[in-house]
Amino acid sequence: MTKLRVGAAKADISPPLHIPYLGGEPRYGEFAGIHDPLYARATVLSCGGQSVGILSADALGLSTDLLGPGRDFIAEVRRRVAAETDLDPDGILLAATHAHSTPDTYGILRLWEKPECRAWFEVFAGHLAWTLIRAWRDLTPARLGLGQTRVPGVGANRRLRDEQGRICSRGRMPEDATIIDEGCCDDSLLVLLVRREGAAPVVIANFACHPVTVQVQPMMSADYPGFACALVEQVLGSDSLCLFVQGAAGDINPVNDASGEFDDVASFGAMVGGGILQGVGQARLATGAEEVVLDAARRVVTIAARQAPDVDTARAAREEAVAALARVSRGAPEFPRLYGVARAADETYRLAQFGSDPLAAEVQALRLGDVGIATFPGELFCGLGLRVKERSPAPLTVIAACANGCLGYLHPEEAWEHGGYEVGMGAWCRVAAGGSEKLAAAAEDLMRVLFAR
Repeated sequence: MTKLRVGAAKADISPPLHIPYLGGEPRYGEFAGIHDPLYARATVLSCGGQSVGILSADALGLSTDLLGPGRDFIAEVRRRVAAETDLDPDGILLAATHAHSTPDTYGILRLWEKPECRAWFEVFAGHLAWTLIRAWRDLTPARLGLGQTRVPGVGANRRLRDEQGRICSRGRMPEDATIIDEGCCDDSLLVLLVRREGAAPVVIANFACHPVTVQVQPMMSADYPGFACALVEQVLGSDSLCLFVQGAAGDINPVNDASGEFDDVASFGAMVGGGILQGVGQARLATGAEEVVLDAARRVVTIAARQAPDVDTARAAREEAVAALARVSRGAPEFPRLYGVARAADETYRLAQFGSDPLAAEVQALRLGDVGIATFPGELFCGLGLRVKERSPAPLTVIAACANGCLGYLHPEEAWEHGGYEVGMGAWCRVAAGGSEKLAAAAEDLMRVLFAR
């Protein structure tokens, strides 16, 4: 087997300020400035005639339809990379950190319908492809080492269930709530350290927690993953690269949910970044492997779409709700209720626009020596991620959520029984009950294939 070679590249992907972010109220907003830049970080590993490429972007998501209907954003980026390198599309992973103070690349606002946004998405696709191509051109002899630690105190499950069966959020608890189920949380942190001959090191870090500390306000930010990666790169040297892979954080939020404070971003970033550096230290103490098995496989799984009213019905309900709201003043007693009805009708209309046809969802698996990476095109819930890890034949397993597409929350069937925001009637909930388990089973099967051959 030929020895391992690894390349790395990084690019600033901060968009023009007019590219909208996905807000709460209002739902649509434009940035006022950049608090910290957004980056795409990529690494390519090559050994034994096989190569894999991994890219992580400081982005809310990577929806396949960013370039509009009939085009596949993920496939086009892969094709551009494959045309310039020896990378096979099956071995290219495109992931988002899921930072929320970034443009709506998740697909909820249908920004491809705006010419100025669609033009930037073309540029965005080029940036991602070129970053991977540059990483491939940077291939250098290397050794791969592993480190593991835990970082408690950063994330917690946000779906607390009380004795009445209600889903309650931390910080917004009903006075009469008695919590009986706090849900699961995965505070494990896995680090892959690549030590390269005559070149700066590369770090791949995997941790699970929503980057919503500064959700959502008009200063662009990569949130705690950006701070953590910058900290690691500062410590290891300016030419080093720290690539963050978001884990199964669909129901995991920072412990002080969406505080909006950049001091909290720094605190969480320092905790996670410190954990990454601890893992780097562990990996450095090990010899490291010069020869590793690299492999990749992917599968497109057909799953049912969450059912919504047809577009015409949803549009009519939205128009009726907006008209009813317009007839009352903001100070009227009925305004809050009518506002809620109009907001719900608007979100239902957004969901209806996606249609009810079955969804094509990609699941990918990568093997990097003893490490298996299972990808999911959405916000996988923690419990499902833990299940995949437990059933995986890989000695160590990474969950890469918000990867190779973005279909919203990927929740287990029991989440539908308890309700809550994540299963609400909106474009963030496009997958029907049972679909997430189907994707998890496919990921487990692909991992078995990779670690059996």
